Amino acid sequence: MHYDNRHSMLVAWAKVALPLSALALLSVLFLFSGKADPEMAQLYAKVDVAELAREQRMTAPEYSGMTEDGAALTVTAAAARPDTDGAGASAADLKAKLETPGGFTADLAAKAGRIDPGSGAIVLSDQVTVQTSSGYRLATTKLEVATDRTALTAPEPVRAEGPFGTITADQMRLGTSESGAQDLVFNGHVRLLYQPQE
Repeated sequence: MHYDNRHSMLVAWAKVALPLSALALLSVLFLFSGKADPEMAQLYAKVDVAELAREQRMTAPEYSGMTEDGAALTVTAAAARPDTDGAGASAADLKAKLETPGGFTADLAAKAGRIDPGSGAIVLSDQVTVQTSSGYRLATTKLEVATDRTALTAPEPVRAEGPFGTITADQMRLGTSESGAQDLVFNGHVRLLYQPQE
């Protein structure tokens, strides 16, 4: 019985002493902690803190939608900055995928671009590449991707590596034909370097 009283007393003192000790430790931490130095924080930060504070930016934005003809369009970017008029956003390191109900796919990539679904188009620029499931790999400086239908348009010179050779042209358009298949049409000064498969 004597042991129970001593144990109860010890528990009662611990209930008071331990929280008070914790409170004292926290007080000491706050008293002796210095102010955060923004200059030192920038040395260890992996991002430019001053730039983030100056301008609005979205990190890793993603756009997904369905066109009127049933194709799925997904666009991702490393970062995007909203336009001042709020109509769209400028983006960096874009990747996009277009998938039609018939199984055709196109994987797109670009160093820069502009996302504006309200205007019905996403514009890719700077080292644009397109890889299609039909075996074409295209490179151009600008590519317009429609968000309301299956359509890719390159208004500037394009180079394509295909199953039968290399094509260069002033313009290119990929769209859906009346039969539902995807047509790849080259316009302007079109040049084909035929390379027969062995």
